Amino acid sequence: PFGATGAFFIGLAVCMMGFLGGLVMSAIKRDLGVKDWGYMISGHGGMLDRMDSLCFAAPIFFHIVRYFYA
Repeated sequence: PFGATGAFFIGLAVCMMGFLGGLVMSAIKRDLGVKDWGYMISGHGGMLDRMDSLCFAAPIFFHIVRYFYA
């Protein structure tokens, strides 16, 4: 439903929010003293650590699409 320019800016916004989501959730876990959530993926903090970026990126994508393209 969006053109190339819209897709670029939506991708940029989602990418930036994903990065910030990872930073914020990492800071919260570090503050609470939780280092790793699991060992399912070797070399990573676990499956829930892979989902940290979605905490910020998914709502931003939803609201952009809902209010600007629906």
